[in-house]
Amino acid sequence: MSAGELLKQANRLKRAGKLDEAIALYHQVIEINPHFAWAYHGLGDALVKQGNLEEAVTCYSEGLKINPNSAWLFYSLGEALAELGDLEAAVEYFKKAIQLKPDCYNFYNSLGWVFIQQKKFDEALSYYNQAIQLNSKVVDAYLGCCALSICKGELQKAQDYINLAIQLNPRKPESKLYSDFFYILDKFSSKVGFALANNSQNIKASQDYSHYLSQFLNLVKMYEQASIGENLMAIPQLGQFHHCISGLILPGLDYLAILRRLHLFLKPKNYVEIGVDKGKSLELASLSTVSIGIDPQPKLQCGVALSAKIFKMTSDDFFQNHNLLTELQGQRVDFAFIDGLHLFEQALKDFINLEKYSHSNTVICFHDTFPLDEITARRDRATGFWSGDVWKVALILRKYRPDLKISTVATRPTGLTIVTNLDSSSKILSKHYDDIVQEYMDESWVDSLELRFAMFSVVKNNWKAMIGNMFKSAVEATQ
Repeated sequence: MSAGELLKQANRLKRAGKLDEAIALYHQVIEINPHFAWAYHGLGDALVKQGNLEEAVTCYSEGLKINPNSAWLFYSLGEALAELGDLEAAVEYFKKAIQLKPDCYNFYNSLGWVFIQQKKFDEALSYYNQAIQLNSKVVDAYLGCCALSICKGELQKAQDYINLAIQLNPRKPESKLYSDFFYILDKFSSKVGFALANNSQNIKASQDYSHYLSQFLNLVKMYEQASIGENLMAIPQLGQFHHCISGLILPGLDYLAILRRLHLFLKPKNYVEIGVDKGKSLELASLSTVSIGIDPQPKLQCGVALSAKIFKMTSDDFFQNHNLLTELQGQRVDFAFIDGLHLFEQALKDFINLEKYSHSNTVICFHDTFPLDEITARRDRATGFWSGDVWKVALILRKYRPDLKISTVATRPTGLTIVTNLDSSSKILSKHYDDIVQEYMDESWVDSLELRFAMFSVVKNNWKAMIGNMFKSAVEATQ
């Protein structure tokens, strides 16, 4: 079979989602014809779908050596670099793609998205408008304009953009997200008699931008105070409102994408997850990984590996009645994710129990450690969007375990804390557990977003910076 025929077959497999088979065929094509730029492009695309972004960048770069005039290779390379967090390089490659093919709206649209991540709203608006000029039906461009208009405080313009997006595609989830955002904004503002400033001045500085968005969250608290007795959980649009604000305050990869990247980077032999729910995070583990999920009431809806073992019980019952070492086939924990009860004392206890089975390179992650506001961070659930008070764990570990390496990533919807340098012999937390719980039970919430960033030593949602900070030695070993 010729290289061209194999390439067509590989492309079909890629479109069908059979990525391993497609990747194998792309490699065959390259062996037959190492100067086939489209083979490198297809291989890169398959690797991106698999989550192997660094390898994809290498493939696109090789393709450009063969064909330096391929706008689509520049574009794909920019997309991969943007997802890795290398936004400056992404801008450079998107602009090269535009120079080669100035009539492709996709290029302008992606460049607009990158500029939003960089909080360069005027540049973003310029490129989104160019995308719209080339294709007036590109919904993502209108959604991007809506997002940046909200960030700039231009709420009427934002509503105009979302109305256009809804007209074009009312079923698109992002259209519904922003539509619900404005529904809550109108409903709550009318109730409390409070109007947000509609861009008296352009909001350009990052601090002003974050402070302005925080006002939307304060509106929820004002509504709660003015509507005593009303169940906020009965307002379905409020969850979407919070997700919308989260996406604006915490741009970049969401926590599931980061967990996926961690699985690919760490290549763990085993994985333990406390709090399985629908299985969205458990399904990220590879088929070769020995996976254990612990949840008293799992509601699996995702394609969790058949080899994954689910224990339908509380984490306390599991650690009391099972030996994790035995369940992991004699291996200590490589990677674990704590996302169970949204209460700090339980998350801390889960960490204590997992650390007993750790080794020097074990990685444990906590979800919900960077909440949006006081209401969603309460111990008693008041809203559909809820993180609880797990945020206290990051403070506890910093104070009582300075030997640990801890980073809280500003990722939507509610942050992700990554802990390394564990010590299976440490008894500090278990010895002082009751005193710690009593000390932090009434820990005061801090309203200032800037102060919370400082309190938690939050790192930017940038993959390269993230792994460089947490896994410096491992990164250096691969270079």
